[in-house]
Amino acid sequence: MSSLVVLGALVRALAMGSPRVTSDSATLCVIDRITQAPVVGAEVAPVGESQGTDALRTKGNSFVRARASCVRLPVGEWIVRRVGYLPMHVRVRASASASASASGAVTVAALAPVAAGVVSLDTMRSEASTAVAPPIARLSASLSVDAARATGAFTTTQLLERLPFMQLRSGRGETAISVRGSRREQVTVTLDGLPLNDPATGVADVADLPLAALGSVTVALGADPMNSGPGASGGVLALTTAAQRVLSLRTGAFGQYGAEGAWSGHVGSSRWHAALSHRTADNDFTFLNTAGASGTAVPERRVNNDETRDAVSIGVIGRAYQFSLLASHSDRGMVGPANVHTYDADRARIDRVLLRGQGLLWRNPLVVGVRQFTLGYRDPTRPALNASARATAADVEWRGASAVARHAPLTLQWRVGGGADDAQATGGITQSRGRAFASSQAVWRTPLLRAELGARVDAIGGAGAQPSFSLAVERQLRAQWTLSARAAQSLRAPTLYDLYFASPQRLYVATLRPERVLLDAEVSSRATGRSVVGAWALDLAVVARNTRDAIIWFPGNFGWSPSNVGREQLRGLEARAQLLPRWGELSAWSTAYDAALITGALQIPTPYVPRLAAGSQWLVRRGRSTASVLTRINGRRPFSAGPRNRAYELPATALFDLAVSHPLPRQIAPSFIESRLTWSIENVSDVVWQSVQGFPAPGRTWSLGVSLTHTP
Repeated sequence: MSSLVVLGALVRALAMGSPRVTSDSATLCVIDRITQAPVVGAEVAPVGESQGTDALRTKGNSFVRARASCVRLPVGEWIVRRVGYLPMHVRVRASASASASASGAVTVAALAPVAAGVVSLDTMRSEASTAVAPPIARLSASLSVDAARATGAFTTTQLLERLPFMQLRSGRGETAISVRGSRREQVTVTLDGLPLNDPATGVADVADLPLAALGSVTVALGADPMNSGPGASGGVLALTTAAQRVLSLRTGAFGQYGAEGAWSGHVGSSRWHAALSHRTADNDFTFLNTAGASGTAVPERRVNNDETRDAVSIGVIGRAYQFSLLASHSDRGMVGPANVHTYDADRARIDRVLLRGQGLLWRNPLVVGVRQFTLGYRDPTRPALNASARATAADVEWRGASAVARHAPLTLQWRVGGGADDAQATGGITQSRGRAFASSQAVWRTPLLRAELGARVDAIGGAGAQPSFSLAVERQLRAQWTLSARAAQSLRAPTLYDLYFASPQRLYVATLRPERVLLDAEVSSRATGRSVVGAWALDLAVVARNTRDAIIWFPGNFGWSPSNVGREQLRGLEARAQLLPRWGELSAWSTAYDAALITGALQIPTPYVPRLAAGSQWLVRRGRSTASVLTRINGRRPFSAGPRNRAYELPATALFDLAVSHPLPRQIAPSFIESRLTWSIENVSDVVWQSVQGFPAPGRTWSLGVSLTHTP
């Protein structure tokens, strides 16, 4: 979704009630610049008359706590503060008439997150009708959870399937993501700014997150060392929690059952939110085993493929602090490839705990986070192979920004921080290392030109000190046309899983060098406008990435292990088109990548990166009812190391999902509750496919669910 989506959210927020409309007052709505979701709990204070227009000191303790995302204010200049965001100087102007203001002519304050990991920090002025800018020079896409629910999404995995440029890979019950031809370890996943990637593997299993706790999701493609740090070679997936009350119940094929609930409200001067989730499924579907010993396709049934997932999320937002907690537990079968039944009885229990807090230190945000990941692997038929692992990571970061001059469009930003990882596994396998970094960035912003130049140094135990740079320029050529260019670098140090494959087949300890993205570059263009049909947007990008010592896993046999290849390169084209007529939405995206591993004279395609991929979503609204069709297309994907050969490629697939959503009768749900009964069918054409070679996916599936949503 784009900035067009936020209009509906602002209109709903205005309906929550506000002070009397007068000619000398106006409405201010606060939103997140990246996700464009309404931001609650902001503090709005008048600027001190004697401190200049950019002063952050206010007249005494006079401030307005915005309990909703929109608030009525006297005209004038205000400072908008919210922990987790950079303060913004806003000039609130009166509308031409009171009726115009009440009808939606508002001032929008688009706050820049200081911990979202996908946007540069800056202080900017906001006027009425200010456009919300996407991340500078980076192809990105956002989607609200409310919009995804209307198209049949009841889990976080289904939410991500609706984002463009995303490819989900699932094997042994884990859902990981790939962006811009990257491997799953090369995508950083954050929740309100806290990384969710397991420090032992570098992977974040997004299936553990309860959808009820989320408000929106944004994917930003490409490396961003200044904001994302090391490890994000492919891009960043930023999730934000929601301030709403939700009850969601779901049932579906293969024993799927799910119940989620979320609550949000004020306790004193703080806003609290909490969410609970319980999901279970047996997933024992029928499939054709084309890799059986007989060489012919044999009908089989997946066994021990069940899963149970529980999660809890708690958060509090105060005037000068914010805390959030996420804890999840999953118990699932760890079945092997379709033709390897010796591991069909194996099971895994995984527990995750993440705690994040932030406040202000000398008026600058200080963020502290702690993550712990534990794994218990059990083989009932061979107890000697039982294993366990635990990984803990702690991070601290201090950020700030200041204008070079009072009226100059140049802002200097700085970030310093560090942390430590500790991982232990059965057999005395350990990895402990410290991390530290420092970065500085100059940001130039005018109405027609935005530019960023930054440098960063990461010091990682075992990898030494590695510098990175980032340069981005965005030029608005016309009112509806923007041209941009970006170049950046990235670094990923090998994890414990890279060095010690946690499996009985591990024969030796790998010696791996850090993976270094020498250049990640793109040139992109965005055009927007309106036609007689509705608003439209078009994005085009040409991308290139060169990586030295890329850490590649070569699947295909029990001796598989990661290796440093000499060089990996990716060249590609990306495109997206959106049309928002009054009756719905039409969107489509496509990618064309040439990704190859180069070692000496040998050049082979990067495993699992399709040359061509595409997707589309058609959404039709009639009253409060909606119907949608989601299409996901993958070209042929190589799955082994070697020259391109159709015998070692997964076939091309085209998956179609259908969803119909209708509000519940008013006798069941009152008018102040958004109620929906949603029925969906995934893989309508019953395509037999595999996201990972050897791991079959179920064919046609269905789900039926009901959701009740109330935004306090």
